[in-house]
Formats: sequence, C-alpha cells, structure tokens
Amino acid sequence: MFLGAVIFAIVWCLIALFLRRYPETMSGYNTMSEAKREKIDIHKIGRLISNAMFAGIPSVLLSPLMPNLDLYTLLLCWIPCGIVLAAGIYVNVRKKKFEK
Repeated sequence: MFLGAVIFAIVWCLIALFLRRYPETMSGYNTMSEAKREKIDIHKIGRLISNAMFAGIPSVLLSPLMPNLDLYTLLLCWIPCGIVLAAGIYVNVRKKKFEK
C-alpha cells in the first residue's frame, strides 16, 4: 500500500510541475478566442492549480497509515482531488483576480 501511495504522489507531483511549467495545457484555454486569451494571466492560474496539487500530497502520503479502507480512499483520492476542484471553482468565481 505504501509503495502505491508513493508512486501516486510522485505522479501527482510530476503533473503539478508540468502544469506549473506549461499552464497553457490546462483544459479550456486552447479553445478560447485570441481576445479572451490576452485578458487572462494563465501563469497565475497555473501556479494556483499547481500549488493546490502540492497541497494534496501530504494526504496521499498519510493514506497508508489509515486502518480503514474508506479512510484510505478518502486520503488517497478524494481530498487531493477536492482541493484541486476547490481551486478550480475559486478561479471561476474570482475571474477578475486572474486578469492581466
């Protein structure tokens, strides 16, 4: 179990680093019109989502210590994904904050 959690944390970390380096690969950005793309600070959004992903890594690494399977899946999957989802909702609600 611990090895699986470590591998998942490494992959999660690599995805976060990739999004920090190449934020234009995030969903929806490439389908926007050129005028909308110029208004958005995509690097700021990429940093926020990447930091949210890094915030979920301790939960993933603590998951093998849980004796119950429900707590294990909560810490391994649901909490990190929930943090990223909350960050995505925050970006959509506070659109003015992420404009150039």
